[in-house]
This record gives sequence, C-alpha cells and structure tokens, in this order.
Amino acid sequence: MADELPRASRLFYRFLGLHSFLIGLFPFFIPVFLWRLGYDLTEISSFIAITGLGFVVTLWVWDRVHKTLPLNFIIAASFLIEITLLAIVFLDEQPGFLFFFALVNGAYNCFFWITQRALFFETLDETNTGRKFGNFQVVVVVIIKLGVLFGGLLLDKAGYLSVFLISVLIGLAGMASFFLLSSPMKLPSSLRADAPLGFGELLRFRDTHGSRPVFLLDGPLLFLESYFWMISLFLLAHESFWKLGALVILLGLSFSALFFLIKNRIDRMPGQRIYAFAVAGYCLSWLMRAAVGDHLSLGWLFTTLVLITFCTSFFRLAFNKRFFDLAQHTSAHRYLFLKSYYSQTAIALGFGLAAALLHTHGSMGTEALQISFVMAACVTPLYFLYRQPRA
Repeated sequence: MADELPRASRLFYRFLGLHSFLIGLFPFFIPVFLWRLGYDLTEISSFIAITGLGFVVTLWVWDRVHKTLPLNFIIAASFLIEITLLAIVFLDEQPGFLFFFALVNGAYNCFFWITQRALFFETLDETNTGRKFGNFQVVVVVIIKLGVLFGGLLLDKAGYLSVFLISVLIGLAGMASFFLLSSPMKLPSSLRADAPLGFGELLRFRDTHGSRPVFLLDGPLLFLESYFWMISLFLLAHESFWKLGALVILLGLSFSALFFLIKNRIDRMPGQRIYAFAVAGYCLSWLMRAAVGDHLSLGWLFTTLVLITFCTSFFRLAFNKRFFDLAQHTSAHRYLFLKSYYSQTAIALGFGLAAALLHTHGSMGTEALQISFVMAACVTPLYFLYRQPRA
C-alpha cells in the first residue's frame, strides 16, 4: 500500500500535467481562435451552449463506463478525444463544423475535468481542502501558462498546423504511457460502488446548503470568465495570440506571491467571513471587467486587470474550498456529478438563450461583452445562498 500511493499520485500528476499543458497549447485559445476565424458572439454563444450539451451527454456515458473500464483506459480515451478535437479544426469551412467542434469540446471537458476531480477528491481530508485545492490550482495554472506561452507563439508565428502536430505527439505519448501500464489503474472504490445518477434523482436533488441554485449559477459565469472575458483580453492585446498569452502570464505572476500566502492559510481563517469577502470581490471584478477598455491609461489598465485576476482567483479558491467541504460532508463523488450536471445544463440553456437574443437583436459587438459582465455582477450575490457545512 505504501508503494501504491506514491505510484497513484505520480500517475495523477502525470495525467494532470500533460492535459494542463495541452489545454494551454490550444483549447485555452478556442474562444479567441473562433473570433479570429470570423465567428461573432451569437455563434460563439451557440458554441458554448452545444459544449455544455456535449458535456452532459458525455457525463452520462462516463458515469456508466467507469465502472467496468480500467482507469488508464479512460485516461487514454481523454487524450484520444483531445486529438479528435484538434483534428476537427481543419474542417472549419465545412457545414456543421461549429456544432461538431462544440460537441467534442464538451466531451473533452468532461473526460478531463470529471476524471481529475474524482481523483483529486481522494487526496483530501477535512482539514486541508483549501490548501490542497490551492496547491492543485497552482500546479494547473503554472503548467497551463507554459502551454499558453508556447501555444500563443506558435499560433502567431508558425500557424495552427504546428500546434496540432506538437499536441498530437504529446497526446499520443500520453495515451501510450497510460494504455501500456503494467498494472491497471482503478478509480476509488467509493466511486465505482455508486449507482449511476438517474434523471429522477437529478430532478429531486435538494439540500439545505443552497447547492442547486448556486450550481445553476456557477456554470454560465465560468464560461463568461473563460470565453467572453478572454475575448475582451484578446481585443486589448490587439488580437495577437502571443500577446494574449504574455498578458495572461504577466497577470498571473503579478499576484502569485499573495495568492500563495492566502491558499496556505485559508483552512485556518474564519470560513464565512472569507467566503463573503471573496463573493464581494468577485462581484466587483465583473464591474471592473465592464469598465475595462482602451480609454484607460496603461497604468490604470494593468492595475485593474491585476485586481480582476486576483479577485477571480481568490473567489475560485474560496468557492471550491466550500464545494469540496460540502462534498465530504454529503454524498462525496455523487455531489461532484450533481454539480456538473446542473452547471453544464445551465450553460447549455443559458448560452442557448443568449445566442437567440443576440441573433434577434444583432450581435452588438463588444457592447454585448460589457452588458454580460454587468449582468454577471448583478447575479453574483446569489453565491451567498451557498452555506457552509455545520461543524
């Protein structure tokens, strides 16, 4: 057992590291890549909605196949799906491209995020969820940023084909390294023993912590962060991939020391006070996003971007600490699945509605980005519904 635990940990971080670097190389750039191809916010909103649908459908499949397939087969499949996602980009001028690209993007998101969250959950105990998630977040962010640096340079200087070839080589190596393991990996027995979530159980889900409305809220806001806000940064970077990558890395470095101190102390801080402060900061971050533009001086612009980055990262740390604390006190892995089903369904419905509204009123250009950020600020206080577990 003593030998198995380090092996499992090494394999988890191999999986996490390879996928994080691959995400930085290209999937990180998907919203701005679509923007560069000429897709407007209506079409990008449709893409996000279909991505959510693809995630939900894939999660239904994942929840059933993981009980019979070895974990290393599931991990190998995640690399294969990522390679498929990259290959679909070459069909960008074909009918149905956006639909199939979004579906596979949802499938990839599911295989990566659900697998790593299930494995990460097993490393937690009741006293270290904040520190553990902080460490986990640091590892993911650092490796993604390395991928972003190389991905941005390659997209601007060498073109998409170079990104595709490097990603495929890494993906194939990763797939082979897990597929050819001498002994099979297994998901936690507590996860494999659970019956798959049914539609009836999903509809009946209620708790006293406010989980359901917060799950519905969190999904769309996550995609506003990773898609609409990324497009705003891309415009500030004069639609340059490598400048966007450099900007994201610079923003990350600018507050990393402060974040490192906080994540090591968050488990000892008063939980409700920290969470309330984080939600207030997150609300402020959306208002700052709406105010960002070329009209700001360079000093004010950079200061504002650093504050947005810090407020968002601090909120995600506090929110995920509460989320994993509640998962430990409730239905464990089932709670992780419930969150994904509700959040991804809200993404599909919310951005589907946004696409319909934008189509009816016109895409409105960057004005729609600012309106969406103000709307996000208005609904962010709903995170206060999320109550911590009782001691």
